[in-house]
Amino acid sequence: MLITEVASTDLFGGTTPRPLQIVRVRLSNDGPGMIRDPTALIAVRVQGAGVSTPEPAVLTGFAHGEQRTVDVGVQIAAPLTVGGRQRVTAIAQSPHAQWQTSGQVTIAEPGWTMWMVSHFHYDPVWWNTQGRYTQTWPLLPAEDGSLPDVRTVFELVRLHLAEARSDPDYKFVLAELDYLKPHFDAYPQDRAELRDLLAAGRVEIVGGSYNEPNTNLTCAESTIRNAMYGLAFQRDVLGADPTTAWMLDAFGFDPSYPGLMAAAGMAESSWARGPFHQWGPDRATGGNRRMQFPSEFEWLSPDGNGLLTSYMPNHYGAGWVMQHAADLAAAEKDAYTQFRQLAPVAATRNVLLPVGGDHVVPSRWATAIHRDWNARYVWPRFVTAVPREFFAAVRADATAAGAWIMPQTRDMNPVYTGKDVTYIDTKQAQRDAEIAVLDGERLATVAWLAGASYPVASLDKAWRLLVFGAHHDAITGTESDQVYLDLLAGWREAFDRGDQARRDAAAYLASLADTGAVAAASAEIGRAHV
Repeated sequence: MLITEVASTDLFGGTTPRPLQIVRVRLSNDGPGMIRDPTALIAVRVQGAGVSTPEPAVLTGFAHGEQRTVDVGVQIAAPLTVGGRQRVTAIAQSPHAQWQTSGQVTIAEPGWTMWMVSHFHYDPVWWNTQGRYTQTWPLLPAEDGSLPDVRTVFELVRLHLAEARSDPDYKFVLAELDYLKPHFDAYPQDRAELRDLLAAGRVEIVGGSYNEPNTNLTCAESTIRNAMYGLAFQRDVLGADPTTAWMLDAFGFDPSYPGLMAAAGMAESSWARGPFHQWGPDRATGGNRRMQFPSEFEWLSPDGNGLLTSYMPNHYGAGWVMQHAADLAAAEKDAYTQFRQLAPVAATRNVLLPVGGDHVVPSRWATAIHRDWNARYVWPRFVTAVPREFFAAVRADATAAGAWIMPQTRDMNPVYTGKDVTYIDTKQAQRDAEIAVLDGERLATVAWLAGASYPVASLDKAWRLLVFGAHHDAITGTESDQVYLDLLAGWREAFDRGDQARRDAAAYLASLADTGAVAAASAEIGRAHV
């Protein structure tokens, strides 16, 4: 028999108080002294200076020519430390023979957790219109009759609710008002269940804003109004307590954004594009280790306020790769691959894995991984979660370790070719409308103090149109032609409402001016000239 490989892993068995690092030993039942009795028990252990095996791994039924890999749990003793390497000997022993070979173990760190956050990203305006994305998008089955993973948002919300209803381990997030409010209005029968799941911590409302705006192309006041409208609905109507600015797909941020959202009561943020590139370092620049700072950092505004932020190096669809796995073992392999890519750049022993994509149904493997993986391994743990749990763990781990969460104030705008110049009229329309509405509000306020009525409903609608147009697939010009035409109408209406408010206010204030003395003086000057 031969021992063909000795490979250390970052997996741990045993128990939480006494974790045992797993070393994988590969055996080949061939060659000198091969096992001929299939009932023979073979004990496998690994030993070396500071490395011991409390209980050998045992295998039986080893057929001629078969190859098999066994997991051996080893205990690591001081002075060996995380990251260090140690020579070891793998020993396989049967009642009649013993085989051994040397190898090397890299000391791993216990205590890691990957928090799998189920989500779907929704674009009310992109290559389709809000109405079709929300309710009327035709679903075309595949050749085998199966429906696609991508669905309309009304169906998605109900599918995710149904998954949570049938699987107690399922958790997920909901975000933008673009679909939250229409669904809340159209399906009142879902309200009680949604609120129950919120209270149980199995659904988290994230975002803290009306949608995912591209704040580097709008004024700061638009960012503030986006937060006001979003939080007013999420807190006061849904009864949620959002703390995470969930800005997955935004193509850039105004430097003041984290400070403004902190002032609105948010504590964290998470997003995928930037700060280096639009698709993530692994796909764009040769690997996550090329990142210049950890994936978790304190994102600060120029005013010194900010948010604890988790950047998504593998993008917001990182965990969706598991959806295409043929079985649970393959899905767990995909999840482990994601963990191995994300852990080296994490600020603490916590990794955020977004499990979702654009307009997608619940993942078919997330909760199965949660149950099966954690039954086999103590560390790293793979758990279904919501962002609140992840950020709490990051803070707790950093505090316990005395670690410093690095502050960052750099430009968080990725290189996203074309977004600042495509459909330049969309940027001009947004800015002209913002100026008109802001002027209208100021003048209308002064006029109201002087006795005029305030155009609250009209200006309210103008701001709603502007925050809708600030979406990262609207103001950036990435939308389809039909969406573009729809958006232009919205920006025109917002401008007209703001302009009408400032015209009406100016006219009212002018009407209060006593022009009689001026007219008399002008007449007197005229007579003098005559």
